[in-house]
Amino acid sequence: MDTPVVTLELPANLYDKLQALAAEEQLEPVEMLTQWAELAYQRRAWLHGWAELRRLIEQKGGLQVGTTKEAIVQKMRQTRYEIFEAEYAHLYR
Repeated sequence: MDTPVVTLELPANLYDKLQALAAEEQLEPVEMLTQWAELAYQRRAWLHGWAELRRLIEQKGGLQVGTTKEAIVQKMRQTRYEIFEAEYAHLYR
């Protein structure tokens, strides 16, 4: 089964740059474009995931860690202590 083909017109200087980059990677220009498209889709998925995580955190009221450096460090220490107590303290008693 043949893959449908689309002809794409590029300025000659852009095509020359594409060929040079592809040659450095030992790829055909079409393979280079394919890699770039796949990377663009991965990046977009990552950015959407990141935005969704931020939205969920904001929806739940934020991280509640404080506004000063000291408050954030204190919250991290408290959380670490709570995790230790819940998961590992029984091993040391």
